[in-house]
Amino acid sequence: MESKPTYKFTAKDFYSLLERQNYRCALSGRELTPENTDAEHILPLDSGGSHTPQNIYLIVRDAARLKRHLTEAQVIDLCFDILKTRGPAFGITVTKVS
Repeated sequence: MESKPTYKFTAKDFYSLLERQNYRCALSGRELTPENTDAEHILPLDSGGSHTPQNIYLIVRDAARLKRHLTEAQVIDLCFDILKTRGPAFGITVTKVS
């Protein structure tokens, strides 16, 4: 019985995706560098997502860690950036009050 080929995310894939995303986090719009970036599944595998190139995007590493390594103020700042970038697609707009 032949097994289905398994997709392997390579450095070439990483840099191609980084360029395609214009060096911006898919969630927050923050600048991405090889040092601050993680590849994540758009639809998680445990939610039915597949491990394919079409289901992978790059996000700022802080988004993957959130509260584990960030203060509440840092989490709020990151969430604001995410809402500013992706919120309009969900009918959400945000304004920072000084």
